[in-house]
Amino acid sequence: MKDLKLSFAPSKLWLCLATALTLGACGGTGQDEGEANTVQIKGSGVAIDGYLARATVFVDSNNNGTRDAWEAWAFTDNDGYYSFNPITNTDYCAAGASAQEQQYCLVTNIEYSNVVIRIDAGYDVITGEPFLGQLSRRVNASVADEVTDSVVSPITSLLTNVESDSQRDALLTSLNITETDLDVDYLDDTTGTVNAPLLNTALKIHKVVSVLSDRLTDTYTEIGEDFGTPNDASSAVYPSLAEQIISSGTSLANVLEDENTLVAALDAAENSLREVYEQKDFTLPPDMGSVENQGDFSRIVDVVTEFNDVIDTLIDVNDTEFTLEEATGGARALEAIVIKTVEENPNAIDESIDNAINFFDVDEGDTDSQALVDALVASLSTDTADINSLTVNDFSGDDFDSVEEITDAASFDDDVKAFTTVGGKQLRMSVLGLGNRPTNSDDKEYEFYFNGQATDVDGSFSACIKHIDGANETTGELGDGNTRGELVSGFWSLLGASSTKQESYSLLLTVTFLGTTYQGILKPDGMEMVEVNGEDKEFEKIRFENNGEILKVHSENGFVDLGDIPTTNQECQSRLPSRIDI
Repeated sequence: MKDLKLSFAPSKLWLCLATALTLGACGGTGQDEGEANTVQIKGSGVAIDGYLARATVFVDSNNNGTRDAWEAWAFTDNDGYYSFNPITNTDYCAAGASAQEQQYCLVTNIEYSNVVIRIDAGYDVITGEPFLGQLSRRVNASVADEVTDSVVSPITSLLTNVESDSQRDALLTSLNITETDLDVDYLDDTTGTVNAPLLNTALKIHKVVSVLSDRLTDTYTEIGEDFGTPNDASSAVYPSLAEQIISSGTSLANVLEDENTLVAALDAAENSLREVYEQKDFTLPPDMGSVENQGDFSRIVDVVTEFNDVIDTLIDVNDTEFTLEEATGGARALEAIVIKTVEENPNAIDESIDNAINFFDVDEGDTDSQALVDALVASLSTDTADINSLTVNDFSGDDFDSVEEITDAASFDDDVKAFTTVGGKQLRMSVLGLGNRPTNSDDKEYEFYFNGQATDVDGSFSACIKHIDGANETTGELGDGNTRGELVSGFWSLLGASSTKQESYSLLLTVTFLGTTYQGILKPDGMEMVEVNGEDKEFEKIRFENNGEILKVHSENGFVDLGDIPTTNQECQSRLPSRIDI
């Protein structure tokens, strides 16, 4: 998650769609074809950091941290479930399941005998932000068994590579939990409250692991990008952190506040990544650090040792009536700090990170400071919370020293309106900038056609995609991976919406092209007056996010009634005529 601020960098999603024309696929998670159907086993469960929507869940049979070609996979639904959703009582693997439902069905031909379930990518339902890192759980079952109701969380991830019973018991003791806690959905609020102690523990584990992992991949850039490497460095950090907790024989909090212990965990994880580099014959970067010479580890470890106290402030383990609303506000506040931290330039300290941490460091009896923290958490617990604005705030000064100012800083502008009616509508979006013409020209436009009724909160869609990045108008060269107009299809859903609450600030997209499937998300971003051909026009602004990359797009008319839907690439090219001389 390195490019979360607005940029005009080409979206990895659309670049892959275009490249697939010649390569057939480009690093997506396309379902395998042609597997022999022997004994099939269905696994079901739920992914929780917050609940993870459209995350990829796969059976990692060889525990190498990446989905190999023979390993089954599926997506998680809007509630974080795969294969079966007990909330809606939907069996996604049923014989009569629709194509939209089948994308959440995990069925494997590999025997569930000491294999690892891994989950990554997708979006955190609580924060609305792309999920950073990877979760896992080791499962065991015979061929005749069906793996059901498997909770996959940061807590289970920490235990994935723990081999002996004695080590497992030692780790559970350090976490102050029992074996049965591993199967607890700590965000389930059917009783009116959530499990604050388990949520507190899970957030401490995963946010520290995610930030440490991100700093490693700032240096080991091939991880998650090259075929055969682990999807995320967290698959190395989780086991190294578990080893440090077990060997320390102390509490999780003590480990997370000990710089030397965290450096040791980072050092071990880095060694694992260097082994991958050597196996793949990649050029090894300079060693980042060690316990003896912390080097590039110092700053990031200094920051994450403060997370423990921040999370204790936001998620009160002693509050037996802790609500999902309070959990939402706290998790979003924490996410703002995490985003700030992973975006920090390793060569330049961002003092706003320290300001944010200090903001939550409230002395006992300091009612004024506590009132400001409470105001921020309360504002972030609402549907109009704006984490992205908060991530660029420096958490200091006269624009962040009153309840009113803090509430304003953490909320959408008044002109940001939720998505409501999507079914039966179409939406045209454009990146207004045309690049550095004529030798490095861009032309990016997208038109979506959403099927369904006005009251639907999900459905199917088709879309025309024109994605040209870095073309040369002088020579007429379009450039590799570019397309003048391609017809794609997929499914849409309003994240968090229901038949009784149709509003959402996140429109999820599952796009399928040439047998490969990708994820994206649209978010409303208010209105903007833009000068076009000498005339001022008002546009709707939309954030188009994919894989941590963001496109700032504009729509002149927004959602309009669905008209004729194109059925060929040629029709798409007519719908999206070139805006550059190529």
